[in-house]
Amino acid sequence: MTAHQQTTVAALENQAFALMGRLHVILRRQSGRITDIEYMRADPAYCRHVLQLALQTPAEDAHRICEKLQEIYFGNEGLFVRNPPKAPLAARFGSAAAAAKISHAPGDNTTSRLPDEDVDRAYIGRLR
Repeated sequence: MTAHQQTTVAALENQAFALMGRLHVILRRQSGRITDIEYMRADPAYCRHVLQLALQTPAEDAHRICEKLQEIYFGNEGLFVRNPPKAPLAARFGSAAAAAKISHAPGDNTTSRLPDEDVDRAYIGRLR
């Protein structure tokens, strides 16, 4: 991918993020629906679902935003057409967390826990 194409993709992603933010606010005000912008950017099926929900609202702004997002993501040179979507953040960090887990043999009393005073300072494992 050339530098110009990368710039174009970055500009489209920024425009899409801004439009999804506006759509999120409209859906929240009109129907009380809360959408996940990050997941909408990563999952084409969820993106289509949110766009369908927005088209059911009476807000004309939502309809115009849906048309723009439809073109940005699903048009001939759309982001979902051009490149496969990136994995959601939770999936990217979930695999790293699973790889970092340490398994102990049964009867092994060694642990990798912090001392109790460190746990208190780090707010790990408790509610405030």
